Order: sequence, then C-alpha cells, then structure tokens
Amino acid sequence: GGRLCSAVDPDPAVACLGQGVTGVSPHFAQWETGREAGRHAIALHWTTAGSPTRVRVARPVSLSGADALALRVFVPPNSRGTALDVSVTDSHGRRATLGRVRADGLPGSDRTASYWARELRVPLTAARRAGLDLRSVTSLELTPRSGSGRAWLMDAWGWRPGTPAVRAAVLPRVDVGRLTVDEGDSGVRTYHVPVQVSGRGSGQVRVYVVDPATGTAKDRLVTVEPGGHGIDVPVEVRGNTRYGADVPYDVLVKAVHGAVVGSYRGGLTVHNDDPAPTVTVTPLADRVTEGAALKWRISLSEAADTDIGSLFVPVPVGGGTELSTKDVDPGWLAGVSGAEPDPERPLSQVDGLYLWLDMPAGQTSLDVTVPTVRDQVAEPAESVAFQQTDDEGKPLPGGLTLTGTVLDAS
Repeated sequence: GGRLCSAVDPDPAVACLGQGVTGVSPHFAQWETGREAGRHAIALHWTTAGSPTRVRVARPVSLSGADALALRVFVPPNSRGTALDVSVTDSHGRRATLGRVRADGLPGSDRTASYWARELRVPLTAARRAGLDLRSVTSLELTPRSGSGRAWLMDAWGWRPGTPAVRAAVLPRVDVGRLTVDEGDSGVRTYHVPVQVSGRGSGQVRVYVVDPATGTAKDRLVTVEPGGHGIDVPVEVRGNTRYGADVPYDVLVKAVHGAVVGSYRGGLTVHNDDPAPTVTVTPLADRVTEGAALKWRISLSEAADTDIGSLFVPVPVGGGTELSTKDVDPGWLAGVSGAEPDPERPLSQVDGLYLWLDMPAGQTSLDVTVPTVRDQVAEPAESVAFQQTDDEGKPLPGGLTLTGTVLDAS
C-alpha cells in the first residue's frame, strides 16, 4: 500500500522514511516552520507483489503533447530489483498500463544521504492506443511486481524531448517588512505587518503566521498582484506597565505558483518599554553551623512578564578561610558544577561552578540554598561569596553578592 506523507516535517525522516531507517534523504528538507503545507511524497511499502497504490489528483491534469510520463522515484539504499507497473486513468474512467520501471538503490549507510530519487520514464504509447484523453488524467497507479519492498514517489509529469521556448517571466514579487512598535502602558492597538507586492501579473504564495507563544504557524494560500491587498496580517498589541521581553510576531511567505519572493521573513516586533524590576538580596540564614544550609532570598520589586535570570560565581573571600569542596553537600556540588569534592579546594577554584537563578514570570521571590556537611575536623569559621556576573560570566563590579559564614560544630 501507499500513504501520503509530509516531505517537510519536524522529523522528515520519520514522517516519510519511517521508523528505524538508516541514513537520510536530501529531498526531505526542513524550512522555517515545523510543517510546511502543500509539500508531500507518496511512501509505498508492500510485502507481496500486485498491491496497487493509486494517486488521485484534485483536478485533472494534462499530458497532452508529452511523449512519456516521467516519475521521480527513490528506493532504499543497497536494495536491488524494485519493479513497478505504471498505469494512468482519465476522467472518463479509461485506464491503460504504460509499462514497467525498475530501480536499484544507491550504496549507502547510516552516515550517508543515499535516498536519492532518479527520473524514470514510461512512454504514453499504450495510453494513446487505448483511447485515453490525455488532456484530462485523473489518477496514477503504481503496482509493485517485486516480492516485497519500499519506494517513494516524489512527483510525476509529462515529458517530451527538447527544452521549452524561453520567455521573459512576468511575475509579481512579494517582500515582507518588519515593523517595531512600543507596547505602551494601556489600551489595545492594532498594527499591520508591512507587505509590498511589486512587478506584474498575479500568482499564489503561502503565508505563514507564527504564534509567538507556541511557535506553531498557521498558513493560508493567497493570490497576490501589485496593488492588491491579499496579504493583510493585523496584530493586536495590548499595553501594560510590567517588564517583559520583546515579542516577535513573525510572518513567512513562500512562492507557490506564478510569483517570486524577495524578503520572505518579516512581521511585527513589540518592544518592551517598561523598566526592569529592582532585584534585592535578603539573607535568611547567612551564618550557620556546619551541617545546616546557607540561605538567601532573591526578590523583585514587582512581577515581570518574562523570566528573569541571574548568574552567580564564587569569588575569593576578603579574609579568613574560604568554604571548600569538602564543606558542602557532594550532591549539590555535582549538580551545580559536575565537580567532585577531591581534591579539596576552595569553591572559588572549582571550574564551572555557577549558580543560575531563574525567576519565573509572575513570581517575585526565589530562595537560594547552599547545603553544608558536618565533619569531625576542628576548623575556624569559613566564608563564601557568590558574585553576580556580567553577560560574559565574569564577576560584575557592584553586582549583587550572596555572602555567608559556616561555623565549626565541634
């Protein structure tokens, strides 16, 4: 049997090639969106000869003037002997078997893109002999003649020798711009994504509008012509006084028929125009006995509409003894740095030790803990300091600091 599969998919290999395949196909490419409407292939899989797969078209197509029917087909790498009988049916129900095509797979492995299609042709002589109306073909039938196998049909068309006469194309061109606006403090405003259609004539494009929250895209087929208003994407912007990230409303356009696309990506960017909330640190337990946990509370002056993250790194203490890798819980140490307690060393000398503090949107406080362990060694008081970093991960002068002291329990 055969099935229609998406040639552009979040995982095209699984969607069209199926589970457990080795290698990939260069024909199944990903685009900007998770799924691209209108691009498909026919996947055939059979276990016995003689099970036909029929492909019907929404509207009859013409093969008038063609010498042969050309098929773009590929089979699994390293396979041999795939044979398919090719038949067509016209809108009057007349059917003719055109002939048989054979295909062998390319050499391939899980490291190669060996699912390459090749062009296979069958003459239309039998169709003319049977009196088919080649101006109105409604279906294509593929019947496997090998015992078992797999194949993929990418497309089919009428072929004749030579090249068509060269004619200057008269096409409309679509360019999508981007508009950036401030969100404002209140109210709802409607903006329209700037789209320019130039050139001449009319054609079809597919317009994708991406949801900024989910990343999914809704699409529609649009007829465009210069001076027309086929592509209108309104965006409602609600103002508020809470800090948030800039929000992009992306619009993507791809040519389908009789049109070209220049700037294919654009949209509307809603710029956050509110100041970030003030961040403060409050010690909850910054002087503890070993075995207890150091604890601080990170607070925002007000909630935000986006996550607010801060990175802290341990820095050498100003004086005295610094907390070491054997003074803290080994599970906590492994979780924040991947390091082991041995050899013992100050926390500021542990490579890759970072505290990533992420305040979820809508939340105003977050508690941070550093669990310590009790030992039998008499020690002086030990201190630790975590300094807020800049965008490059280096201690930020004047940034927030988490400081604490651990006292000996003996």
